[in-house]
Amino acid sequence: MKKKLRFILLLLFFMLLNNFLYGVIAAAETVSLGIPSKNSALTLFSNWKQITAEVSKRSGYPLEIVMVKNHQQLTEKMKAGEIDLGYYSPFFYVEAAKKIDLTPLVMRVKFGSPYYRAGFIVSKESEINSINDLKDKKIALTAEADSTSGYYIPLSMLKNNNLDLKKDLKLVFTGKHINVLKSVVYQSVAAGAIKLYILDEAANQKFRSQIKIIERSFYLPGSSIAVLSNFDPEKLTKIKAAFLSLATDSKGLEALKAMQFDGFVISNDQLYNPVRDYLKNLD
Repeated sequence: MKKKLRFILLLLFFMLLNNFLYGVIAAAETVSLGIPSKNSALTLFSNWKQITAEVSKRSGYPLEIVMVKNHQQLTEKMKAGEIDLGYYSPFFYVEAAKKIDLTPLVMRVKFGSPYYRAGFIVSKESEINSINDLKDKKIALTAEADSTSGYYIPLSMLKNNNLDLKKDLKLVFTGKHINVLKSVVYQSVAAGAIKLYILDEAANQKFRSQIKIIERSFYLPGSSIAVLSNFDPEKLTKIKAAFLSLATDSKGLEALKAMQFDGFVISNDQLYNPVRDYLKNLD
């Protein structure tokens, strides 16, 4: 009786040990991808889930989405080793790379290009024709200290034209690029700064004839998925290949559609030097 009980206990022990070890191995194989979400986290999660599900199949490594409230929290969690990959907009990648050892992995492609431009727009009827005409005018931006093309790049462009951000301008914050666009169209502000590709979005093309672009930035790199530099190179190679392959077949293109991406291309740190150049005069 005692031998039988001992055998059963040993069997249970090894079963539990096996389950524990399997769980550890499975957990170790899972790769986490941090996505900042200012709002609409559920929609964003659902849209990204279609991409990560396809990448998981192609790479052999399950990608787990971790929603974070902003880029700062994403950097903190990556620094603590709680997140493996992070989706960064240009300014926040540059800032994060100062704090942790990051390597850009792949960059999203949107409207046929991985690059885009920020710009100042005014109403079609406006007498404002250049950035130098904006002194003492009300200008709409997206959100204070929270957007590459809706805040940091426009401020740098204004300073490059010798405009004092505090004395010469009346800044208002609308929260989103579409709100800036509408504020200009409805002439509640004299000018606004947006990422110019939103004018190519189907819902916004009707506004193109109602505005004019008075200043464009240099071409800027788009948002990238970045990885900690000590990440497993074998996993890295397979995950990168999986992202790059999405634009090569119908299933991948369908997954990309949810985020309105055309695909991903290889990214690297030097691509973000134009952003660094713009930020020099904001230090």
